[in-house]
Amino acid sequence: MIPSCTEDSLRVWEPGNPTEYLARALNCSPFLASLLWMKGVTPDSADKGRKIWLSPDLDGWLDRIELGSSVSEACDLWASLAEGSNVVVYGDYDVDGIAATTFVMELALLKGANVRYYIPHRFKQGYGFHPDVVETIARGKRRTDLMVVVDCGTQSREAADIARSRGIPVVVFDHHLARGELASCGALINPHVDGNELARDLCAAGVVWSWAWKNELAPREWLRQRLDITALATVADCVPMSSPVNRAIVREGIRMMRVSPRRGLASLMRGMTIDMSALDTDSLAMRLIPCLNAAGRLELADLAMKIFFPSGDIEEHVTTLINLNQKRRDISAKIVNDVESALRGDGEYHHVLYGEDWPAGVLSSVASRICAQKGIPVVLAAPAHRSIVRGTLRVPPGGDAEAMLEEVSDDLVNWGGHRMAAGFSVENEKWPGVRGRLEKILSSVSLPPEKQDILRWSPAGLDISSWKDAERLGPFGVGNSHPLLYCSQEGQICAEPLGRKGNHVRIFVEGCALLGFSGEHLLSESCPPSGWVYRPRIDFWRCSENLQLVLEKVVVPAV
Repeated sequence: MIPSCTEDSLRVWEPGNPTEYLARALNCSPFLASLLWMKGVTPDSADKGRKIWLSPDLDGWLDRIELGSSVSEACDLWASLAEGSNVVVYGDYDVDGIAATTFVMELALLKGANVRYYIPHRFKQGYGFHPDVVETIARGKRRTDLMVVVDCGTQSREAADIARSRGIPVVVFDHHLARGELASCGALINPHVDGNELARDLCAAGVVWSWAWKNELAPREWLRQRLDITALATVADCVPMSSPVNRAIVREGIRMMRVSPRRGLASLMRGMTIDMSALDTDSLAMRLIPCLNAAGRLELADLAMKIFFPSGDIEEHVTTLINLNQKRRDISAKIVNDVESALRGDGEYHHVLYGEDWPAGVLSSVASRICAQKGIPVVLAAPAHRSIVRGTLRVPPGGDAEAMLEEVSDDLVNWGGHRMAAGFSVENEKWPGVRGRLEKILSSVSLPPEKQDILRWSPAGLDISSWKDAERLGPFGVGNSHPLLYCSQEGQICAEPLGRKGNHVRIFVEGCALLGFSGEHLLSESCPPSGWVYRPRIDFWRCSENLQLVLEKVVVPAV
């Protein structure tokens, strides 16, 4: 069903004289100028707007990145590696962690080192740099000359202390917020500790890739080719796409995947029938990334590593991963139904929900979906390994997930994350108390609803060339959302069913069709809405391109 919204929940921008001046200053379409104007670009700041939004130069923006005070120490430790040195890369089980792990492994192999990796088991161990794993590595027969920890480790003091006591130098590359005492290690590069604002927008793979680029640790062309997995990680971790660095990374990375995809990714995209020539952030975020994440959510992330870092029978790995992803989708649909039923019920918990039979690995994506749809903070939790409950917290814009968990951190085994997303684990016997405290915290959160910025634009006034011009603002994502447009509805709805089952509709406005997927309910609406929110997109069909206008929301008068 297509959601509805009230008129007062929208901030509708009206094109006018400023956008005409801006279009002339930038030699762009009036449509693109209107979207730039919404972002605060004026005729006086046209040149700055061009550099930030239309043509962000990756090399130039990378020069402005400051990763922190430990950069030189990390470079010294890396330079100390000789051919045949033994390197262990310790990563995380999501796409960002896997991409960062893959990149460091390839960088070490380029240097002639022997390299191994370790990624924790999501259910048996959970997120983080674990002391017992360091002990196991230290007791192994093979000497470890350097341990590189990616996408975790900033506050893993015990693990870092054990490594140091065993004579293993450690370099940490992370991007998670640091609220307490830091790990003491050979080098800790986390822009949230002492980097600049531009660096703080990077994902973990972006941090370690930028470090290698800025310090010329590999040939520039070699590094550019590794932007494929850095782009995947950037999209997967939902870091701000308002950052010109992130947009430049994703643009170049997607180009690499289109032109020369690595073998494992090419096989996976073929298996998923993803058109590589039309690859974009939507196909990454909605299809490829969830499939890659399915490995760590339901089994072991090693399966996704075999796609990034090909080994064995690639086609067999692809088939297994695609089947796992389908299983993930089926499980997620069941959990969504369970959550919806719980939210409609009269139980005491409306924010902190628990499922005895929910697999903990799939909860984060479901929690994100529920939070976005309902606009409320939500915790989903489930039993995990060894008498532990694992949970994931998502909050709407303006909230602080880590600060909320910090209030109950005295009862948690471990926890961490970002402002809008965080995870935790708690012992079974402490879970009822933690659940009650979290429910009280989340139910007291008051986040004023944010008005949604949309541009009033007639469907009849938009053509494919204007939309392609506007796509220069992409890639779209957090902080740089896909442009949404508004048009009024006059009189009765003119609509027709669409699809074999008739569960989709085509709404005609000013002689143009808005496609309403799962919008059959609009055919029987007795009272017409006051307007429509829609989004443009390019549809590729049989080697031809067409502009589609997709209905996003039905606008109804405010009560």
